[in-house]
Amino acid sequence: MKISDNKLVSMTYSIYEGEDLLENVDTPVSFIYGKETNLLPIVEKALHGKEKNSEVSIEVSSELGFGKIDEGLIFQDSLENVPKEYRKIGMQIDFANDKGVKRKFRVTKMDDRNITFDGNHLFAGKELLYKIKIIDVADTELIQN
Repeated sequence: MKISDNKLVSMTYSIYEGEDLLENVDTPVSFIYGKETNLLPIVEKALHGKEKNSEVSIEVSSELGFGKIDEGLIFQDSLENVPKEYRKIGMQIDFANDKGVKRKFRVTKMDDRNITFDGNHLFAGKELLYKIKIIDVADTELIQN
């Protein structure tokens, strides 16, 4: 059975930047192809027509992936303005703008005076390689009954 709209797809994947492994998911994740997913459009398109046990490698530019780094989403603040529980590299914090729109920011740098926050996606600005293994493809009608 080939991947097409309304098929239940289970897959595992790894994401690389060059030789560096950025993310590895070896427990299958499932989704209904063609419905709203968190997959990048370029990744979803590359899966179309593939079958169970297929392996797919997809090169994803920053433009088609998570975007270029937006310097406007990186800012520095005085350490004394930040509660102690947030003073840890990698810590994610929700900030809201004046319209109430929230965005996650990561603590990326800290010294004895200042702390730097970055609201870009962790993979922004990166050229990525997705390596995907299709574990299963099934009709959704079989799971609805």
